[in-house]
Amino acid sequence: VFYDIQVVGPFSVHIDSDFESGQRETYLLYFVKYVNPQREVVNFIFDHPLSIVFIIMMITSPLLWWLVWSISEPIKRLQSAANAVALGNFDIDKNLEAHGASELRQVGRSFNRMAQAISELISSHQSLLSSISHELRTPLTRLQLATALLRRRYGNGGEILRIENEAERLNKMINDLLQLSRKQIKNQLLREPFPIDEIWETIMKDARFEASQMNIKCSFKQNIINPGQHRMSGNQEALSSAVENILRNALKYTNTQIEIITYLGNGYLFISVDDDGAGVSPAEYDEIFKPFYRVDTARTRETGGAGLGLTIVQDVVQQHRGRVWAESSPLGGLRVTIQLPLWR
Repeated sequence: VFYDIQVVGPFSVHIDSDFESGQRETYLLYFVKYVNPQREVVNFIFDHPLSIVFIIMMITSPLLWWLVWSISEPIKRLQSAANAVALGNFDIDKNLEAHGASELRQVGRSFNRMAQAISELISSHQSLLSSISHELRTPLTRLQLATALLRRRYGNGGEILRIENEAERLNKMINDLLQLSRKQIKNQLLREPFPIDEIWETIMKDARFEASQMNIKCSFKQNIINPGQHRMSGNQEALSSAVENILRNALKYTNTQIEIITYLGNGYLFISVDDDGAGVSPAEYDEIFKPFYRVDTARTRETGGAGLGLTIVQDVVQQHRGRVWAESSPLGGLRVTIQLPLWR
């Protein structure tokens, strides 16, 4: 151990040299001691803790900032990619695999593989549905042709008419399946922000016109101030088609009136459609959104329904991270409500 010499002083010392005369002599006193420099450093640290903390912060702050940035940036990219997948964009982001710590790059590679697998699964599902629908058209066309020949030869018998009606129902069902497949594909391809009033602006004019032709009262309550200032991200055409589908169902089954209400709440857009028809039992509120489900077989056949309209509505709404549900209407019939998140 090496020691240093520390001199402390001077200290003035006064000594009386002659008590009788009162003379006093002054001396300077110095203290000399051996000290350990390491111990002195420790003593300085304990004597000046705030200064030491400040020095440490000045040295480590740039390092900590770089460390936080290197961790947070890849996580932000991963969050952005996850939000894109939630909106239906399954494009591969190579930056997830190229930047950040090795663990985060591995997570990025796994995320890209997941997005690619989901995209391929959706594409194969849509292709299968489209192929099946197209394949069904060939025997259906032959059936309709054979029915037309039978009617020409034997006249309009009851059996032939029934075959034609069932063939027409099957044809409409296939068209609905093709429409569902096309909407799913289009929803994945087209996503962009748009003003929320574009969803109902055009279809409300058509609904009012159709209602007037059917002697049905159609009222619209827009409880939104400046709806054009609020935006939503998604496929505007698909969402408008979903609302139109609900409106047509209401016009089809109402007695005298329908009512459309739009309002905002907690970052969501709500669109409710009410009618005063026969309504639906509470046990069937969830069932009516299932494919090919019909509340009343006779009534549905009379109106030409195949049971896919609300299924398509639910599919479009869910692809936009929304929800749709049915409940009892204050008008006495059925209320169908769509809830969609606003764009922030």
